[in-house]
Amino acid sequence: MIHIYVFHAFQALVCVYALVAGGKPERAVAVMLLVASFATLALPFDARSFHALEVVGLIIDLGLMGGLVAVALVANRFWPLWLSAIHLLAIGIHGVKALDADLMPWMYAGAGGKLAYPMLIILAAGVMRHRNRIVQQGSDPDWSWPVEARR
Repeated sequence: MIHIYVFHAFQALVCVYALVAGGKPERAVAVMLLVASFATLALPFDARSFHALEVVGLIIDLGLMGGLVAVALVANRFWPLWLSAIHLLAIGIHGVKALDADLMPWMYAGAGGKLAYPMLIILAAGVMRHRNRIVQQGSDPDWSWPVEARR
């Protein structure tokens, strides 16, 4: 149970860092990760969890994937592509469970959760690089085209 608390503490630290020090892409991804995490926490958990495909969990992951890809397409950053790729692996784990119902529940539950750590590390690195570009260049455009001009 301690690993759950460690993950949530780490996620909170990284997401607060992104919300405070990041640009718009970093803040958007931090909000998406937090919303997906809270939505997953709201799912009922019982002895039968992860014995079959977690359809609601898959829907949450697909929604997160859509948001990550959207940010990756318009952000003036490279790291959202890596985040999307890693999250695609998490979605693939749902596919493995759908194809092989005998996949051990602990493996199904654990594999997706372990992928969240590199995603958070990439987000933190993205925030650090954003801060460095602001210090070195004086600015760091958030988007690959002037989104603000379309208002």
